[in-house]
Amino acid sequence: MNIIPLQTYMVGLTMTDFLMGFLAILVVIAIGSFQKSRFEKKSPGTHNKYFMPNIYFHVFFALVYGFIYEYYYGGGDTTAYYKGAVSLLDLMDHSFRDYVDEMMMTPSQDKMMIHFDANIGYPPGWIYRDPSSFFICKLFSIVMYFIGQSYLVLSVFLGYLTAMASWRVLEIVRYYAITTDWLAALSILFIPSVAFWCAGVSKDTIILLAMFYILYHFFSLINGEQKSTVTSIFVILVYSIVLYKVRTFMIFTVIAPLLIALSTRVLRNYQDSKFLLNSMRIIILGLSFGGFMLFLRSQSETFALTANKYVEEASVQQQDFLHNESYGENRYDLGITSFTPFGMLSKAPAAVLTAFYRPGIWEARSVLLLVSGLETSLFIALTVLFFFKGNAIQKIRRIRQNEFLTFSIFFAIILAFFAGFTSGLFGVLVRFKAPLLPFLIIVLTTREEKYVEEEPAKKALNLTKFKFK
Repeated sequence: MNIIPLQTYMVGLTMTDFLMGFLAILVVIAIGSFQKSRFEKKSPGTHNKYFMPNIYFHVFFALVYGFIYEYYYGGGDTTAYYKGAVSLLDLMDHSFRDYVDEMMMTPSQDKMMIHFDANIGYPPGWIYRDPSSFFICKLFSIVMYFIGQSYLVLSVFLGYLTAMASWRVLEIVRYYAITTDWLAALSILFIPSVAFWCAGVSKDTIILLAMFYILYHFFSLINGEQKSTVTSIFVILVYSIVLYKVRTFMIFTVIAPLLIALSTRVLRNYQDSKFLLNSMRIIILGLSFGGFMLFLRSQSETFALTANKYVEEASVQQQDFLHNESYGENRYDLGITSFTPFGMLSKAPAAVLTAFYRPGIWEARSVLLLVSGLETSLFIALTVLFFFKGNAIQKIRRIRQNEFLTFSIFFAIILAFFAGFTSGLFGVLVRFKAPLLPFLIIVLTTREEKYVEEEPAKKALNLTKFKFK
């Protein structure tokens, strides 16, 4: 099989592109400054000092991500997503009807040959053959229709969107007064791996955006912030569809912990009856575990294919920051021999620990994996402090009783299982596990209840209207 060189999918940035990117940065700064003043009026507090640095941080890493793929790797999936979106927009100029047809249908080789030609341009083959990847191109084509066909402008715009979504999650964390403002900001806004992998022109950016807005609207609903329940439910449904289209297992990874979090909120009404409280917890956890096993059974073959797929893509595309011919030093092996539900479940502890605490600094073979290794060292230190500084029992009790912390720990564990199980390569692992990192830090830095002052945050965010009765 002939493989098209990756250089074919380089963007080929010009001075015009750099000028457009610079203007986009100025526009984002202006919009951000205006929004900061609005947030300061709505929610006064010292946390607002992180608003603009949050935007700078995400836009910076979105551009770094784009430049590394363009100039260091000579093209890759990020430039391919862009090229695929451009080809769709060129198709729109040629035939709006064909564009709509392509947007609505599942990609097929026959349709590709009908809709695209040498004059219009072809979307990258490996992207087009994967419906979830080409769905990203479809989304980007809609965005680029309004902001223009500029790779750098798209990168700046996505960095800005990620910054805003992250800020919304920070608002929820502040409402629950889980940790100090600066630790909350560090956890949600300023993790390098998250900003790098989930702010640029990539599939992971769309996943993070969808997940963060689902969380924001869900927790705002149960805490009474949203004036329009219908609007929030609609937004949650739309972003859930996006998650399903882009990475199917993320639906279970997000929805199951949200349902457990909701049950935690409801169970507060039964605090006076320990028997009823514990009985309901057992029932809820039993149903969640049963659903998890059914999901594994339905997806077991998919997992096996996914694991092989990412190994193959890494070697063919020379991506995921594994820049050597054998890839041996950057692999890890969980010793999986069976892709049955019970076979996968038996490796769950190893998969979770791998995602949480690997790669270590000693396993890094590139600068970016070294950054991930430094973050891993931080997680190890925070884990030690969690258990040995302060009252660990009190912290665990608070996690059980707080719906956001309950979501965070279940989400981190479930995503760690999927990431650790399906990756096989450290370069893929650091990308897959990026969304769990903020929630892992939030759990590990949670304070004991005696140090919590919830009322100021609740009053500032106006999230106290809704109560379960």
